[in-house]
Amino acid sequence: MKRRKKRTRSPEEDPAEGRKSKKTRQDAKRTPSFDITNYSALAELGKGSFGRVILASYDINDELVAVKVIQKKQEKDFRYIRREAKILQIAGGCPFLCRAFATFQTESLILFVLEYINGGTMDKLIKRQGQLDTNQILFYSAELIVGLEFLHTNGIVHRDLKPENILMDEEGHVKIGDFGLARTNIFSPETCRGYYGTPGYIAPEVRLSVPIHLLIIILRICFI
Repeated sequence: MKRRKKRTRSPEEDPAEGRKSKKTRQDAKRTPSFDITNYSALAELGKGSFGRVILASYDINDELVAVKVIQKKQEKDFRYIRREAKILQIAGGCPFLCRAFATFQTESLILFVLEYINGGTMDKLIKRQGQLDTNQILFYSAELIVGLEFLHTNGIVHRDLKPENILMDEEGHVKIGDFGLARTNIFSPETCRGYYGTPGYIAPEVRLSVPIHLLIIILRICFI
């Protein structure tokens, strides 16, 4: 992936002359490029313990993508990386999940080329509005349920669903992202075990390490 060099614009390309903004890459039917040199880095979108996310341009048609760059640190990390790559491939079948177009690797890095979702996160929306109104809650909940149901039907449990991992597209629809802690091949009646997720968003039964049916009985005894 190379860095985009600035160039001068002709009058026909100038925004003041009515040039339309770049379209985000949202058509899953388009064939992605499997050559990393066809992508130009534009800016850093974010950084975390996993690595960083870079805004890039797909030079073939000048569309925007997000490139997630992950450092290869330990052998055990490869298991999570391969799992996330598999989930991102499956996610292409649901409009409410963030999907990948291509995956690359070098000796030290893994790169996921993802669709660029430019509406921010639900966390930023909540902070900006203070709170969501009833219609928004119903609308977003319906789309999240469809996304989660698709994951569960495919044996995938997210395990880190929170406002920061819920992305918003330019039309106001949600897309669930960040599958770094997700589990695969979990089909009922099998359940996940272990303490995973972000404090403050972890389900009570996970925090207490008790089955959900036992937690319901305890709550009924204590509060009814």
